[in-house]
Amino acid sequence: MTMNNYKRYLSTTSSVLLLLLSIPSFVYSQIPKDIPKPTGPIDFSETSNVVIFLVIPALILVVYLIFRRRIRKVKKDKNEKLR
Repeated sequence: MTMNNYKRYLSTTSSVLLLLLSIPSFVYSQIPKDIPKPTGPIDFSETSNVVIFLVIPALILVVYLIFRRRIRKVKKDKNEKLR
């Protein structure tokens, strides 16, 4: 198989796979029957909801930003040492 045929085969295969996965009738998901489902907005008067929906995502964001800044600093220092 030549390289052009191989690329065409991969392109066709990936297109068909993407089409099959994007059509909802082909995607099957199982919904648990005995588990309560949320029916309304989040009640922030409960401490557990505040922690789960506000504090933890905020901590993750802050840690990500600090880590990202540190990586940039390390890369900058590494590039300056190489010069």
